[in-house]
Amino acid sequence: MRDFDWQIIVTLHQTLSITKTAELMFLSQSALTKRIKAIEDELGVVLLIRTRQGSIFTPEGERIAKKAENVLSAILEIKDEVSSMSAGKGGSLRLGFPYSFVRHVLPSILKQYTALYPNIDMQIFTMPSQELIKCVEAGNIDVCFARYNAEDSTLDRQLLSEDQACVVCDHPFSLDDLVNMPCIEFSKNPGTESAIQRWWDERFDSPQNVRFRVTTSDACVSMIKNGLGYGYVLDSRYIKDESGLWSIPLEYKDGTKLTRKTWIFYRKESMKNPNIRNFVEMLG
Repeated sequence: MRDFDWQIIVTLHQTLSITKTAELMFLSQSALTKRIKAIEDELGVVLLIRTRQGSIFTPEGERIAKKAENVLSAILEIKDEVSSMSAGKGGSLRLGFPYSFVRHVLPSILKQYTALYPNIDMQIFTMPSQELIKCVEAGNIDVCFARYNAEDSTLDRQLLSEDQACVVCDHPFSLDDLVNMPCIEFSKNPGTESAIQRWWDERFDSPQNVRFRVTTSDACVSMIKNGLGYGYVLDSRYIKDESGLWSIPLEYKDGTKLTRKTWIFYRKESMKNPNIRNFVEMLG
């Protein structure tokens, strides 16, 4: 079996979803289903049963999934030891970033790292924070940046920044005006959604007038600039160079600032790899 096959088993056991595993492994669902069947044929067992509620591992599948975790851990350890021999002279690094990082944060980080270590090949993955953390847990990504702490994760982490959130519009406004203005919403992690909702509920009795829902913060800002409504920017640095936008920092009634933390996540054992260790220490 290939290294990739062990990763499939581990990821599938974590997600219990063909759809989610296909996304994390960058495969089509049909390709993943065929590969699972090939793995089952090679091992001579049925790994899982698909139901309407999701995928259920068989008793044999559960035992193999546990073994797969050990196999994958050993493979990663060997790769880390081989990489350590080169001590930054070569090798690769797999990094995961939330979508909002691609335009505003990613270029400066890569510029700094490649200047120090020009011979390292890098793969960049972009997806929501929750999925990035799962990829690091499964060994598919070395280091990821995430917008929430994921306290239930066993990964090591380091706080990178804590950024001021604000509400943004294309014309001067007051917070009292928001009740009668259309809101442009974009996808956020549950913790951020809850924080903004708490802020709103402290100030207003009526719900927000959400007229548009988009996927990314960049799309939200673009629509704000075109006068389609107001929205939330979770890091005020992202709009400091944007002309024609007005913003008000978000604070709770007690004066506490509404901020969002950014963390970097990595496996503790992966720090044996100098490429990963150098990257994490550079950010520290």
